[in-house]
Amino acid sequence: MDWEKVIASLEDNFTEDVEKIRDILRIPSVSYTGEGIRETAENLANIIRDLGGTSELVETSGHPVVFGEINDDCEHTLLIYGMYDVMPADEEGWTVEPWAAEIKDLPKFGKCIVSRGAVNTKGPLAAFFNVLKAFKTVNGKLPVNLIFAIEGEEEMGSRHFPEFLEQYKDKLSKAQAVLFPFFEQDEEGVPSITLGTKGLFYFELIATGGKWGGPQSRGIHGSYNAWVKNPAWRLVQALSTMIGPDEEILVEGLKDGMKPLSDKEYTELKKQVEDGLFDDKVFKENYDVQTLKYDGEPIEVWEKLFSQPQLNIDGIFSGYSGPETKTLLPHKATVKMDVRMVPNMEPDKVEQSIRNHLDKHGYEDIELKTYNKYYWSKVSLEEKVVQSMVKSYQSMGKEPQLWPLNPGSAPYYVFEQYLKIPYVTGGMGHGSRQHSSDEYITVDGILEFEKSMVHFFRNYLELNSK
Repeated sequence: MDWEKVIASLEDNFTEDVEKIRDILRIPSVSYTGEGIRETAENLANIIRDLGGTSELVETSGHPVVFGEINDDCEHTLLIYGMYDVMPADEEGWTVEPWAAEIKDLPKFGKCIVSRGAVNTKGPLAAFFNVLKAFKTVNGKLPVNLIFAIEGEEEMGSRHFPEFLEQYKDKLSKAQAVLFPFFEQDEEGVPSITLGTKGLFYFELIATGGKWGGPQSRGIHGSYNAWVKNPAWRLVQALSTMIGPDEEILVEGLKDGMKPLSDKEYTELKKQVEDGLFDDKVFKENYDVQTLKYDGEPIEVWEKLFSQPQLNIDGIFSGYSGPETKTLLPHKATVKMDVRMVPNMEPDKVEQSIRNHLDKHGYEDIELKTYNKYYWSKVSLEEKVVQSMVKSYQSMGKEPQLWPLNPGSAPYYVFEQYLKIPYVTGGMGHGSRQHSSDEYITVDGILEFEKSMVHFFRNYLELNSK
């Protein structure tokens, strides 16, 4: 396997490869609306076939999963997990058309592709296919056999991904480990390794007029608030019982099972904070945050990010929100919320604790509507697939941050629980503004990512030959 020629090929074809990424980004693939979903899935299936593999769209009760295989008679087999769906691009603040994949100069970062899905995660997925193409062109084969499971519902909580895994468990079980290609450098160029992910419980609370008061079927003139109770006030009052002044969670039983970081994880995190690998100023500057929720020594603040659950309001709406004025007493108020769960919290118990809390405080009438449930997951730093990514960063002159847990969520529990194989997320390259306007990836970072994937495969083979 000529590794250096693969890197040279990526350098020589970089301009063309960037255009391939832009082409994929230009196809909308919004899971919540279905826009462009099937077209994108078919496009990815064709890419796998063009690389000499087989592929199919596996129908589920929701959007299809792209399943594929490239068998080059190699000793080892990896499962490539990916997602082809993205969030809607309806936020205010876009400075370019979100589906045009324009290249734009951004302060501090230079040339960037600005597009929905640029970093989360069609950009890295498309760049990964460029790497596979280079291996095929230079060496005629890949360094490992690959199995693909690319879903179209990750942004909806991977609702039907377990359904797919049950159907294809035997085929997927041929893999020794899972790779999720992703751009993992922060704004200062420091890459990271996440050793697991928090779980997710996503839900709505809905207050509607009824026996307690409030109009039941439609909004009425706002002046009647002198006589009639308001569902929006009722929802706000219910929410106020759930958290304290500093947003400490007051829902009894929600934290049941919560497990702190292990002594080993805490010690490693403390050392990295003291060595300057973790700096909250980078986060605050780039996410436009002046003050963090917690005070204390740096290790105390960072430890809370990885060890604490959250109870978050994603959006709250009711009544009139248009221009100028309209006096209205709404008949319904809704809040969208999520809980990020740490080991060993269970989503069913979290859901029940919230229901119990509302009932206990006299809000039996408020409806709790569940959307998504992810379990948390953990992976060991000692796994060879994880060490392969660590060594890939080091071979490119970067020492990675080791995150005990990803504060976000991903369906890794399905690999851990269903397939019982380790996983890693990673790659060089930088992008940001996921779920926000002007989502971007740096153009220079794309090439760094592609090179890091070559190093990853090389390290994976070397570690597995020992």
